[in-house]
Amino acid sequence: MNFKRIQGIFLIAFIVIDVFLFMMTKNSKVQDDSANAGNVNTTIIKDMKRDNITVGSLSTAKHTGYYLSAEPQTDFGPRLATLKNQNARSENGTIVSDLRTPVKVAATHPERTLTKLLRKRPGFVLDAKQYRYDPDLSTKTKVVYAQQSPAGPFFSANAQLTFSIVNQRVIGYTQRELGNVKILHDKADLITEERAVISLYQYNELPNNAKILWTKLAYTRFLELSGKEVYIPTWVIAMNTKSNPKVQIKRINALNGASFNTEKVQEQPNGTAKVESVKNE
Repeated sequence: MNFKRIQGIFLIAFIVIDVFLFMMTKNSKVQDDSANAGNVNTTIIKDMKRDNITVGSLSTAKHTGYYLSAEPQTDFGPRLATLKNQNARSENGTIVSDLRTPVKVAATHPERTLTKLLRKRPGFVLDAKQYRYDPDLSTKTKVVYAQQSPAGPFFSANAQLTFSIVNQRVIGYTQRELGNVKILHDKADLITEERAVISLYQYNELPNNAKILWTKLAYTRFLELSGKEVYIPTWVIAMNTKSNPKVQIKRINALNGASFNTEKVQEQPNGTAKVESVKNE
């Protein structure tokens, strides 16, 4: 039997088993659709506030999501020649580009100029329309765009476009891209933002005097198998504390509410974070 076919069978089998276990867990525990879930959540949020945890308004909107498979692109080959007015090269699966003529941008909203260029200037960036501005990961000197999947944004260093700014001028960028993105399973109901933050608190990952800076529903890496990666919907939660003002990133599996960490996040000040890929441990 073809080796790639065997890999595919094992991957699908793993997903089916994981979904089965998820449904078993869902049926055995109190979920958001339980009759008393609202009252329980309200009580827990009150406990969080007594612990001086600042959470803001948490949404109870319902979402659905998928398992996705994707392959990090490592060989851009002749496509680099289609880029214009820049010196671009490929280094270990990352496009590194120096603009021959730096692009002037505003000090307050540099992304406005960059977004127009991505949409309207051919040859500026490969597959430019796949990327969308991410204010939570951007800083004064770095403007970050996250690659979008058919089901929502990726939150991964393997799916990022980052522009470098010096003296209000964009001097270059780095780009990593996921290709061959596929949906592996039928859509499933996800936990709400409120439930995700409560889960984080119940796992003792939200200490006293913590503050939730932002949350987002995105696809993060779940596992890697022979060059292919599986991504799942995840509530990404950024927080800090009075004793540690640097941003810390937490992840809650949006399918079952479990806490997990598949990528290293480099802490940075001012409520931002840099995502760095590492293999699962």
